[in-house]
Amino acid sequence: MDTLIRDCEKLAKHQNSSSTKTLASIDQAIKALQTARNSIDASSNSNSGTGMPNTEGLVNAKQQVEKAQQVSDEHIRELYTNVSKYGKHVEKAFKLDLSVVGESKAFEDKKEELGYAILQHFLREGDFVLAAEFANESRLDLPRETRMRFEQMYGIVSLMRSEGHELGAAIAWAVERREELEIQGSGLEFTLHRLRFLQLVEGGMGTDALVYAREWFPRYSKDPARMDEIEHLMGIFIYAKRLQTSPYAYLFTEHRWEQGARMFAAAFCASMGLASTSPLSVTVDAGASALPVVCKVSGLMRERKVEWSQQNELAVEVPLPDSMRFHSVFACPVSKEQATPDNPPMAMPCGHVVCKASLEKLARGVRPGTVASGRFKCPYCPVMSSLADAKKVYF
Repeated sequence: MDTLIRDCEKLAKHQNSSSTKTLASIDQAIKALQTARNSIDASSNSNSGTGMPNTEGLVNAKQQVEKAQQVSDEHIRELYTNVSKYGKHVEKAFKLDLSVVGESKAFEDKKEELGYAILQHFLREGDFVLAAEFANESRLDLPRETRMRFEQMYGIVSLMRSEGHELGAAIAWAVERREELEIQGSGLEFTLHRLRFLQLVEGGMGTDALVYAREWFPRYSKDPARMDEIEHLMGIFIYAKRLQTSPYAYLFTEHRWEQGARMFAAAFCASMGLASTSPLSVTVDAGASALPVVCKVSGLMRERKVEWSQQNELAVEVPLPDSMRFHSVFACPVSKEQATPDNPPMAMPCGHVVCKASLEKLARGVRPGTVASGRFKCPYCPVMSSLADAKKVYF
């Protein structure tokens, strides 16, 4: 993908360069024609209609027109060739045979879990009619209380995203669950108070904003980070009449309302014991990023008539962004394999950690230089260990 982006940028630069050169050549041809016309007009006036035009100007104009046409044709032909090549690169990059990855049986025994993930996604998006219909057709249980709580969440989020950006319901919800949010480490309540404070300042209600700050901000006096931010916010009154050109202009972007709404939705879902983001959305995004790599590897394995033996693992590691990493992953330094529930990481008395399968091989004397006595030397230090001394590590 990065290669395609770079090629596209190069193609765009080439197009701009060709356009500039072609237009410059056409401008020269136009000037030559104007010069020839002026020369003909001047000759006609001086000869009083004798009909002897200036042929030198016409010849020059003709040469300039032919040159402009030649330059234009060359650049268009070159540009067309480059566009055609880029189109072939795009087709080659996105020509995926999805049949090689569509035969997985990973969801055969997880249809109910998949159904609930889809149902929860509909509820998160506020499609309650669709969610009810899906639950009915899929024979999934949709408790009335769950639907009501999602309706409450969606109603508050809709108010925050509305034109008036109503924050009262969201603030009341956060204040009511203050202790729970503090346990979760969520800064939702402070974020909502800050949004309301900025909303009052932006609306020209400086006095109301100051009263609001005195009412809600003092409770954060024991938090140095919050107090630094509050002190910074108090300086905003100096620029109250020119906020958009002040050092505080970055606080008044429209994106702040969407950020606040997403933060509220995440906290609300966390209070229900759910993930902050839709599991279905995360799964689709991760699958889409992995699809090109998996298709390529699957195609190569099919050509070489090789099968991947592990049903619950991919044949190649797929790099994911930090936002999609939800738990620690351990890779055995001996076998280079990723730990699984059946092959968990094990810690030896010396503190070094390897996977259970590697540990068992060491205990059996499979590793060169070891003796099949049950005791073995750590692969990374001189300390002796045994299988019974190892402890399972939980991340």
